[in-house]
Amino acid sequence: MTSFFNPATFAGTPTVSVRDNRGLTIREISFHRTTAGGDTDTCITRHQYDAYGFRIQSIDPRLYDAMQTDSSVKPNFTWQYDLTGNILSTESVDAGHTVTLNDIEGRPVLTKTATNVIQTRQYEATSLPGRLLSVTEQVSGEATARVTERLIWSRNTQAEKDHNLVGQCVNHYDTAGLTQLESRSLTGTVLSQSRQLLSDNYQADWKDGNQVTNQSLLDSEAYTTQNTFDATGALLTQTDTKGNIQRLTYNIAGQLSSSKLTVKDQSEQIIVKSLNYSAAGQKLQEIHGNGIITEYTYEPETQRLISITTHRELDSKVLQDLRYEYDPVGNVINIRNSAEATRFWRNQKVVPKNTYSYDSLYQLIEATGREMANIGQHNNLLPSPVLPSDSNTYTRYIRTYTYDRGGNLTRIQHSSPAIQGSYTTKITVSNHSNRAVWSTLTDNPMLVDDLFDAGGHQNTLVQGHYLSWNTRGQLEQVIQATQGNRINSDREWYRYGSDGMRLLKVSEQQTQYLTHQQRVIYLPGLELRTTQHGPIIKQELQVITVGEAGRAQVRILHWETKPPTDIKNDQIRYSYDNLTGSSQLELDYKGGIISHEEYYPFGGTALWSVRNQTEASYKFIRYSGKERDATGLYYYGYRYYQPWVGRWLSADPAGTADGVNLYRMVRNNPVTLHDPDGLAPEQWYTREAFKQLPFSEHSLGTRDELAPKISGTNSLWHEAYRGPTKERETLGLFNELPFAEPKVATAEEINLHGITTENVTVYRVEVAQQSEKFLYTGITGTGGVKIAIPNRNNEHGGKEDYLNKTMPGEAQKKGGWYQFSKNYIAANKGKSSGNLAFYNFGNPRRALQFYEQKTENPKEKLPFVIKSFEIPSSVFKAIAEDAILEKDYKKFPTAPMNVDVAAFNQLGLQPHHVDLLVGSIIPKSGRVYSENEHWKLMDKPSQVTSRPLLRGRR
Repeated sequence: MTSFFNPATFAGTPTVSVRDNRGLTIREISFHRTTAGGDTDTCITRHQYDAYGFRIQSIDPRLYDAMQTDSSVKPNFTWQYDLTGNILSTESVDAGHTVTLNDIEGRPVLTKTATNVIQTRQYEATSLPGRLLSVTEQVSGEATARVTERLIWSRNTQAEKDHNLVGQCVNHYDTAGLTQLESRSLTGTVLSQSRQLLSDNYQADWKDGNQVTNQSLLDSEAYTTQNTFDATGALLTQTDTKGNIQRLTYNIAGQLSSSKLTVKDQSEQIIVKSLNYSAAGQKLQEIHGNGIITEYTYEPETQRLISITTHRELDSKVLQDLRYEYDPVGNVINIRNSAEATRFWRNQKVVPKNTYSYDSLYQLIEATGREMANIGQHNNLLPSPVLPSDSNTYTRYIRTYTYDRGGNLTRIQHSSPAIQGSYTTKITVSNHSNRAVWSTLTDNPMLVDDLFDAGGHQNTLVQGHYLSWNTRGQLEQVIQATQGNRINSDREWYRYGSDGMRLLKVSEQQTQYLTHQQRVIYLPGLELRTTQHGPIIKQELQVITVGEAGRAQVRILHWETKPPTDIKNDQIRYSYDNLTGSSQLELDYKGGIISHEEYYPFGGTALWSVRNQTEASYKFIRYSGKERDATGLYYYGYRYYQPWVGRWLSADPAGTADGVNLYRMVRNNPVTLHDPDGLAPEQWYTREAFKQLPFSEHSLGTRDELAPKISGTNSLWHEAYRGPTKERETLGLFNELPFAEPKVATAEEINLHGITTENVTVYRVEVAQQSEKFLYTGITGTGGVKIAIPNRNNEHGGKEDYLNKTMPGEAQKKGGWYQFSKNYIAANKGKSSGNLAFYNFGNPRRALQFYEQKTENPKEKLPFVIKSFEIPSSVFKAIAEDAILEKDYKKFPTAPMNVDVAAFNQLGLQPHHVDLLVGSIIPKSGRVYSENEHWKLMDKPSQVTSRPLLRGRR
């Protein structure tokens, strides 16, 4: 394939981070250029911090420039913190102003949102485990508050013991109804769980724990899902509420090897016959139950996917042959489907190929491809598909994209030379925020903010389509007003569970005498779709969604009523996607083509051919593998997406997880990146899967880092982990005490202080300018750091014994490690007895400089770190990205820090965080050694090649 990549466009455009003397990033500088030899625009994102190292302000280049001439312009984000370091106030020009108050345990008890919703949380008494009991919400202007969530925890009865429910939330009333936990396995996986929906005529208000009263608000039908698992917690079978059974098998490495389905009262059928994987864990071949074989090829040097070939086993016909080409950093620049024929129409050669060009910030600036000749301007409406007989009327298109300095897409220029079809989609951006709308709503930047509520939720979709949002910032309904009348208008409305996921969608169309309704209930492995005209049910459809089917998304359409013409009951539809998950090719149970669809880069259908019109109406999954609603919006999970303007409908609930622009879609690179749930972009290959392989650097955070930043009343994360950036967690606090180099303690010294040396090494540290010594050990795995110090006189002349300073049991809870270590440091700051301290982990080279300086001046006493309790996940990532080279870290005979591996599960860390540390950072960092191994390291550190022992894992 011909490459359109020009390296001159990217020459001399690095990304620069400027840090202060605490190692905190105060400037992020990028250089924007769109063409080779063109002008370069220097874009600077600025950050400010307080004296404690907390980030208090961030502003992007566009708003900073506007602030110089307009004093009403504010920074993108402004934060305030309470005395314990938790975020007290967040003010965002996109998402509004939110205030959160925590109790003494660090749990959120009161939140005031930007839309003036007061949310309070009630917990158990301090003498009990402190679990969440209820969530109450009161909207500004309403006289009374509503209890939107109530959690009922199990008792210690024999029946609950028999189902492993002791200490579990067995009844959770939320904004969508009731979830009942009926049984759990010994490993904590859910064996049986039921869901009852809130009746359509009621809002959630669970005033008390009276279940009789609460049941009156619920529909009578309960939907139960049952699962079985193996000893490792892998799912073996799932039985949905209608009795359909999915069965999975795995290979010896725990990877999926086959998938089967039994529709109720029918025989079992194969969905996935087999899967084969490479040594790196990448899929090489899939054989599906419809006789289709998919094969994958990867570039040897980078392990990037370079081809996907899908063919029928029966006649070897190739149905899809996608070939990918990348630039040096991993951006997709060419895609060709060699299974499609080159067509000619109106003296134009139409090749089944897409090309992409990028600016120096890796934003997509030009795309070419093919489209249907009669498609018209892209908007919120779905174009009509073409039948195979019309598939020759394809034409080439060129799209160019323009962005402002804040990363907002401002213009889409579309051109189809063969049909002289050119149009421009303009997006109007506010002067004071990153809020923006299609210019058909307004072309005045000063009026854009009026089309959003205070929380950054868009109120008007297109002309005549009005949006309303619930108290939690979730889209509640879309009304299509007729001649300005919103009362008797068509609408689509939604309900969500406590996890933020949609459980119910209802579309209603008003006629003179009846209301036509299409209803979808989303359950594990099943969608229940009902069509009703007034009181008469016209259609009842079960859409069985196979959760594990390899590359394909597999759906079985089972009608409980008579199926429509042109479709047989129990139709199996295999949907085959592209690199970013968009559904392109649909095949039936024999491998016959049902439909073929191609998309513009930011979404929207460019080409759609189908076998028949009836089957086309039952395609639910499209761009990025997401469901397209009747509104034209794509539902991603936490947010809705507008493909015709390439923007999210609301601000990012994860805050700054993907930068300070809360509406930007996948960093304006939709061909290379995709967003699985509406929070932040990912690449199809991740560090966790291929951590030993080179990959494109787009500075993507891990999903673990995003989890604590998502607002949710059911979140188990401790508030101490919530913060705008990784600097929030790498506080840079360390005590400059004159400690000498740690050395291994002798057996006599260990015995003197009665320290247990089980699987840990004990160090001796001499305090400079003092005669005393003290000892410290690693984490024992029981929740504490032990420090032994000889008896000494306190300031009043009395004896003090500092033996075995062990973390209290309260600190065992999630978040306790962080809070306890912070409190301990504050309490002991300035003392000479060897207190625990943080180090500036974001800059590990400082440790190397300390050691080299000490080697050159052995008598000089340097500040040195004794011990850290734990390192949160984002700090692991920071260390790995700024690692000390192997040739440097071999100089270290002792560890400047030890990581508490016992806290991994508590902190939600993943194995690859440790692997990155072990493989590329200072020796002994992130490790707990056996005593024998430590002596070997001390004697000959450069000759040790075996992987050290980690407590609880190898």
